[in-house]
Amino acid sequence: MILDTLTPILTEAAAQSLAFFNSLAARQVDAKSPGDLVSDADRAVEQTVRQRLSAAFPDCAILGEEYGGHPSHRFWAIDPIDGTANFLSGLPFWTVSLGLMDHGQPVAGAIIAPALGLSVIGAVGEPLRTTGFTPGSRPADPPCIGLGRNPRWPAADRHAIEAAADARNLGVRLIGSCALSLMLVATGRLKGYVEANVGGLWDCAGGLALCRAAGLPTAFKLHEDGTVDILAGEVFALAQAAGWRGEILDER
Repeated sequence: MILDTLTPILTEAAAQSLAFFNSLAARQVDAKSPGDLVSDADRAVEQTVRQRLSAAFPDCAILGEEYGGHPSHRFWAIDPIDGTANFLSGLPFWTVSLGLMDHGQPVAGAIIAPALGLSVIGAVGEPLRTTGFTPGSRPADPPCIGLGRNPRWPAADRHAIEAAADARNLGVRLIGSCALSLMLVATGRLKGYVEANVGGLWDCAGGLALCRAAGLPTAFKLHEDGTVDILAGEVFALAQAAGWRGEILDER
């Protein structure tokens, strides 16, 4: 089963990334662009994950944040450390994220937050496998949504989402990791998540697959530049109220 195969891969990547996290003073950091950081940890973890996925799934291509790739009809989208700025700040809000895309749709995902002791693995049609989430900590009706923030999404448009959330008495949380936020939506800790022009499928494929496995409404739009608009959970009416229009609202 695909989920059984993913578990040891995710566990190895988690141990490697956590060791890097616990030795931050030794990290080598570069800027891919202003405010967009990458470290030796990102590169090393992606190499590990690529090697393991290639061996386990030789029929699948790989698209990674640090080393790119050429997506085919069936490929893995991987983010070795989603939330690099959090990671390099010594904050625990970062993940290793793997997502399987099949003919344009996210069908399986595995996300782990090593510094938080949380992980979720799942596939469409299969129950989620969670670690670190106690059943009693799941609320009946989460009062918060997650929101992304990136330089490609105009601040005014993001503020419109925040205003729509305020009007519905919803708290807005900017966690700084798309994958972690989507994992929290899939496990019922956030009511939903919204972000426009997130960096790439590596940020969101795993999380969207987990949300779909949990039976939640999701939609995404892949732009020609590789960025992605995302809606997941109970945020479609919120997005519409904030002025989102077009095909993404009809994809649930």
